[in-house]
Amino acid sequence: MGRGIVMMIAGLLVAASATVGRAEVNCKFVLKNLSLPGRTVQSVAETMSISEDDVKKCQEQAGDQGGDKGGGGDKGTKPATGDAK
Repeated sequence: MGRGIVMMIAGLLVAASATVGRAEVNCKFVLKNLSLPGRTVQSVAETMSISEDDVKKCQEQAGDQGGDKGGGGDKGTKPATGDAK
């Protein structure tokens, strides 16, 4: 009987830690998945096993941080090397 109680407590601890671990959503990964062609809020939520509300929250957070995701500068040019003659 003592083993049964220990196993039950261990099972409860595993279940509790799993629910806490799922509380955080990696919005950067969610947004990367949404940027792929043909991906919808529903498909990303199903793929990542999160709720559609979590996906929408990530979209809202990205919108609140501003539209400029590039970080500025011209990405098409390379820095000068100093060997120009």
